[in-house]
Amino acid sequence: MTDALPSPVEAKPRLPIEVCERVIEEVYDKDYRFVSTSLATLSSCALVCRAWRPRAQRVLFQYVLLRDKDALYRFAELLDASPELGTYVHTLELRGHLHVPYSPAVLFLTALRGRLTNLVELYMHGFEDAKKAANPLPEAEKELPFLPIHRYFPSLLTSISHIRRLDLVDVRFPSFGDFARFLSALPNLKKLFCYLVSWAVLGLEPVCMAKRSCHDSRKTFLPNLEELMCYDMDEQGRQRLLSALGPSLRTLWIKVPNNPPAVRIEHARSGVKQEVPSLALNLRSLPCLNLLCCSLAPFTHPDDQTLESLRDTIISWLPSSDDVVGHISPSQRYLHLRPLGRGYFKRKELVELLRTIGPIVEAVLCRNEAAEGDLQDQTSGDTDDRPETDPCRAGLVVQDLGDRLEWEDWWRAVVGECFPTLSRWRRLYVHPTHAAYTVEQWQDYGLTPQDYADHQLSTVLPDTVLPDADLPDAILHDPHRRKRDVLKNFIAQFIPVRRRLSQRQSLEDEG
Repeated sequence: MTDALPSPVEAKPRLPIEVCERVIEEVYDKDYRFVSTSLATLSSCALVCRAWRPRAQRVLFQYVLLRDKDALYRFAELLDASPELGTYVHTLELRGHLHVPYSPAVLFLTALRGRLTNLVELYMHGFEDAKKAANPLPEAEKELPFLPIHRYFPSLLTSISHIRRLDLVDVRFPSFGDFARFLSALPNLKKLFCYLVSWAVLGLEPVCMAKRSCHDSRKTFLPNLEELMCYDMDEQGRQRLLSALGPSLRTLWIKVPNNPPAVRIEHARSGVKQEVPSLALNLRSLPCLNLLCCSLAPFTHPDDQTLESLRDTIISWLPSSDDVVGHISPSQRYLHLRPLGRGYFKRKELVELLRTIGPIVEAVLCRNEAAEGDLQDQTSGDTDDRPETDPCRAGLVVQDLGDRLEWEDWWRAVVGECFPTLSRWRRLYVHPTHAAYTVEQWQDYGLTPQDYADHQLSTVLPDTVLPDADLPDAILHDPHRRKRDVLKNFIAQFIPVRRRLSQRQSLEDEG
């Protein structure tokens, strides 16, 4: 009889480690609203066992968020102890109080220099007013009017000159020249997003934005940039930035209306008349720009100046008759319209805004000559011999509506009514249910299409009789067509009929 205990059997994992690694990779969420939760989960995964640690660390350090200089220096010490972690970093975000003496947006270049060799994206997000109030600075520390950039700052940017994307949110530079030199040091940028970017002094156009010579059309400023977003940026600086770019730019995002920061400390010379900057953009220098995307912000009373600036911007984007270089066919050119945020709108408010800008957009995107020629052919009866010519110079995409499936038909109908010519020629593309951020909801998200129909019914007299020519057979043969229950079944499909009736009644009242 032996006293020996049975040898311990090494426990084997129930799932292959490759399956666990795939699950760990799916934990990470790049969206800032969920990144804190995903990073906490990844930290827990790294502590489960030795087999999980390498993959969890690799995913965990793909995204690094630094809120202040203390977090920056702790991260630098961690890289001193484990240099391989720096190679995992693909995205670095500096979020918080950036306009302070020891700003992490300035110090990170020296603290992390040469360690983030695989960095792809850099985000600089300053706090907006609400965040500043919720996260006040210590009493001994005061906020500066702009980033504390020093004279050697652009040269330090060479350590991250390989990045492909830069986001600047609520960042203020000492001058427009500092902003331009910051960008010029990043020649490999493919995506640049600017929101509430400003400067204390506009000044003269910096040398880094100029062409090589007056006879050379090649651009040396951001030569690889493909996508640009400019929201709420000073009009003069925004136009300078666009004019300095070249044929590499394919996509431009703008906000309508544009509301740049109102703070400026550049004073005009006394007695010198200041020229009012144009609100419209001149896009003639961007021959390969095939996507012009407009994010619509709510404005209750669209003024003529805003609508004219939108019209002039679209006109400058479309090719003129003498444009040869970089010409894009109409089938490849698209104007995108989307709400800036669904939480800013009720559904009907966005529709009313689309109705306001619809005639302006169609007047620019659709050739009048073709429409007049088609009309002459129809009146002369010679429609069979001459096929109609597509008058659309570009397609129109209405996107990020992000609604429930039951609203799909309603959205397609009302948006098509706002752009009838584009809809007729099938150059209108509506995305009612797809959205980039599905958590954003309309202010009246809980309503249904039937609720909208009931609201329309409440605005119509119960004894109103619609013209027989405009009603379907189901109503024509119903002896009680004055009743609300019959109209209720068809109101969602015949809103345009009701609008024509309202216009007809108003004309009769005026007569």
